[in-house]
Amino acid sequence: MEKMSGFLIPTSVKLEDLLLDPNNPRFAELGENVEVLEARFSEPRVQQATFEKMKMAKFNVAELRDTIKELGFLPMDRLVVRKWKGLDSGKYVVVEGNRRVSALRWLLDLHDAGKETFSDNQLEEFKNLDVLLLDETRAPKSARWILPGLRHVSGIKEWGPYQKARTVFELRQTGKSAQEVAQSLGLSTVEANRLWRAFLALEQMRSDEEYGEFAEPKLYSYFEEVFKRPNVRGWLGWSDDKQKFEKNSELREFYSWMKGEKNDEGELSQAKLPEAKSVRDLSTILDDPAALIIFRSNTGSLTHALAGYPNARPY
Repeated sequence: MEKMSGFLIPTSVKLEDLLLDPNNPRFAELGENVEVLEARFSEPRVQQATFEKMKMAKFNVAELRDTIKELGFLPMDRLVVRKWKGLDSGKYVVVEGNRRVSALRWLLDLHDAGKETFSDNQLEEFKNLDVLLLDETRAPKSARWILPGLRHVSGIKEWGPYQKARTVFELRQTGKSAQEVAQSLGLSTVEANRLWRAFLALEQMRSDEEYGEFAEPKLYSYFEEVFKRPNVRGWLGWSDDKQKFEKNSELREFYSWMKGEKNDEGELSQAKLPEAKSVRDLSTILDDPAALIIFRSNTGSLTHALAGYPNARPY
């Protein structure tokens, strides 16, 4: 059996000749199960309706649009298209890359409306695309599903939180603003800031004389939880100006709850916060002085502290 790559022919197409797929499998998330006839794909209202669906927040095309605006259209993964079976033999249907095509069209719409301004070179980059053409005369019928499925089912393995945060940090170190970093990576500015702060917090732990040796990437998620909870962040005294926590005694206590306290032999006691999501319960405890006293006691635990908290969730 011929390999799938043998059915993909490198070619160049114009953006205006690409048809978004009105039967995109993504739209099943919208509860739609009525298929549009192939012959009607090119109708302006069908394409506009498909475009508007793609622009919905759940498909994250706005973030992709901003990334392309910031970095340009990088063809690291080429679009995959097939010839449209309608009357116009010069049109192609997007098999893989409907989000990218939608993002490019969105940028051109903004340019045409005067809301963005791109150079002639940028416009040329947006409008003329190198793609892979699926040769349906030889490819198996399953190819239409296998090709997008490779990306979205088995998928490109997404980086974990720490790897994302490290990337945000490194980009910030080059002088980029939070918004520029977010646009470069397809994130919201809020998320980019949270990743950056949590990475800085782990780096601060790394510099601690007593607990620095325990500042492993797997602890990153604890700090991400901290920045999702304003009362915990405030209790530790986070300062954006100084890019660190300023309440040293509380911070050292927090480290001990994550990793346990050291005895004279350097051995660690059992951690009071055994996993990152334990920070959510800590947030509850911090708002009740009596619960916090129980938690801080030698035999105190999350279970004991929450048992005395009136609105605690049952265990």
